[in-house]
Amino acid sequence: MFYNPIEQLVLEQFSAEPPFGGSTFPFNTLLNEPFLDQSGGFSYPNPFGLDSLSGVNGILNPKRGQPVDWGMFRPNTLFGQFQPNMRSQYSAQYNLTIERQLANDMKLQVSYVGSQGHRLLATHDINYGNPQTCLDIIDILGDGSCGPYFSDSAFFIPAGSVTGPNGLHLPYGPNGPTLIPANTTLANDITLVGLRRYSSPQCDPMTAIGCPGDGIPVFSSIFAQDTIANSAYNSLQGFLEKRFAHGLQFTAAYTWSKSFDQASSFEGILNPIDPKRSRSLSAFDARHRIVLSYYWELPVHKYSGAKGQVLNGWALSGITTFQTGFPIRITTLDDQELMYSFDFELPGEPDLVTPFRTMKPQSNGNYFFDPSSFSEDNTFGRIGNSPRTICCGPHIGQTDFAILKTFKISEVQRVDFRAEFFNIFNHTQFFNPDGNFSDGPQFGQVNQVRDPRLMQLALKFFF
Repeated sequence: MFYNPIEQLVLEQFSAEPPFGGSTFPFNTLLNEPFLDQSGGFSYPNPFGLDSLSGVNGILNPKRGQPVDWGMFRPNTLFGQFQPNMRSQYSAQYNLTIERQLANDMKLQVSYVGSQGHRLLATHDINYGNPQTCLDIIDILGDGSCGPYFSDSAFFIPAGSVTGPNGLHLPYGPNGPTLIPANTTLANDITLVGLRRYSSPQCDPMTAIGCPGDGIPVFSSIFAQDTIANSAYNSLQGFLEKRFAHGLQFTAAYTWSKSFDQASSFEGILNPIDPKRSRSLSAFDARHRIVLSYYWELPVHKYSGAKGQVLNGWALSGITTFQTGFPIRITTLDDQELMYSFDFELPGEPDLVTPFRTMKPQSNGNYFFDPSSFSEDNTFGRIGNSPRTICCGPHIGQTDFAILKTFKISEVQRVDFRAEFFNIFNHTQFFNPDGNFSDGPQFGQVNQVRDPRLMQLALKFFF
């Protein structure tokens, strides 16, 4: 069992976030006075400390027992925060190995190897846009009144409007989220500045009191780094080794494995509504992998003199790798889910409407899989049903080969010659295809390949 601390990079990400510091989004502010209060009428060089111009105390030292007035200091859009009850990450690793000697210089090893990761660091948005509110506004005001990327917009619904069949879900207010029932005639105007739960903490939608006058919400996405993810890896591993004898040595290793997680790094955002739906194959999952490495001194007769310099000391070596492809990350940036939850990536995914089918890029316009298997036609207001990752991308098959020759000059002097060939058979090997549905015709295409055959020659003098 191994425990792991939080990465320093992650700790430094939030070093300037409230209530310990401040960062701003440069919108309608001046370089020397980048912070506006919620009214938009006052600007401060640094509201997070003592402001020498206004004499206003910032939020670094709020009065004991008094809540922080976040609305005074804006814009604070798009920032992250550590959660208050983070726990130590840890993994439990286990294995069972059986070894058998097959000959004096050869052994076979078969192992079951597994690990379970717990309390792993992952990102999730605690202030994502409310899709139902956006859909309710469309029911009341008509098409175009709300849609993708509208979560940080201001909305005004006049009195006398009638709510739709799902009512009107207000994401915030003095009493928290509120539902105005279906088919209700509104008795007063409704003002919303942002569709997130914490968009405008002091805003009362029923009266517009405390709502930002310029229509810019106080908070956008609030990305929480929390120890809420997990992982699981299980594998069968075989290993055959022949130690050097009679001019030959080799190893052959085979791994059959599967790895699952909710995010393959802390930069992978979880489904903000149901993080369990983010569980899928790890980005680094490799189902089958075979690696052969070998070194062989050619068994030629030892000659002396000039003939020996030419014929003696030749050897061959190489590494051959065969591996099934890595999973393909499927995502979309179109915000059809109406959450506008953006950090390193968006949580949106298209629907998988037909079985996933791979193709040969060479004869299908560089497409590795059929893009028509995915669709966003019916994902408006929700995250699609496609898994986060889908198996699998292009396989790997590569042989690196070397020819070696030693020229003996004296007992202590020699020259080594090496001719090395990387990807000697010049197999075309593709990187994973584009899995971003928003990329249009590039979705499903492979745009990069691994290195072609490369050759290098070397001489080394030992003395």
